[in-house]
Amino acid sequence: MQPDENKPQQHYHHGNVKESLIDVAVKLIDSNEVELLSLRSLAKEVGITPSAVYNHFPNKDALMLEIKIRLYDEFNKFFESRCNRTNDPEQDLLEVCIVYYYFSQDYPSRFQFLFSYIFPMEWSNPELVELSCRTLVRTRKLILEIYDKYNVPVSDEKVVNTSLLVWAQLHGLVALKKSGSIKAAVAFQGWPEACSLVNHEQAEGLIRNHLRMTVNAILNTLQGEGHR
Repeated sequence: MQPDENKPQQHYHHGNVKESLIDVAVKLIDSNEVELLSLRSLAKEVGITPSAVYNHFPNKDALMLEIKIRLYDEFNKFFESRCNRTNDPEQDLLEVCIVYYYFSQDYPSRFQFLFSYIFPMEWSNPELVELSCRTLVRTRKLILEIYDKYNVPVSDEKVVNTSLLVWAQLHGLVALKKSGSIKAAVAFQGWPEACSLVNHEQAEGLIRNHLRMTVNAILNTLQGEGHR
């Protein structure tokens, strides 16, 4: 008989207790039960004494840091399994943005945790910084390739600002969709039904439009330089 994978394990070797605690924490996040996250509750689920948890995490913030590292690693694997490089940086950037959107839809609780639980700067470590910035670094690289594609001279500052603008628009879209504000505006403020974002096709269309405007802005920069 196969063991029930959903049933909490009660006996662990010392080497896997830390990972087991993180496993249980992620399950609570996936179940929208972040408020139940505590070292004591996790110890109970794993089957160890509360004091034993402190062999692995000195406090709750240390636990949360390790959870973020785990989830950012899985976040990046989600991208890597779905984003295929082509010879067109515009298409690649569109794919990155759409995959970001679908992660937020497929794993809403993880998405919320990653971008809402904020640590003081001194809690960051090289591993967390690398994992959390990997997709933004990819975006910056693609933005630079788009400028190069159209032979538009650009400074590092401009590339970063354009990357942040793309990311902010995308994250804002996800947040507004989740909040229900757009549906409310359609229902009570007379916004067009086509703007309701009630399905993925509408969201993908809006993402495409935003990126098209970004590319047009890059081309307008080139035209502006030509008229000086």
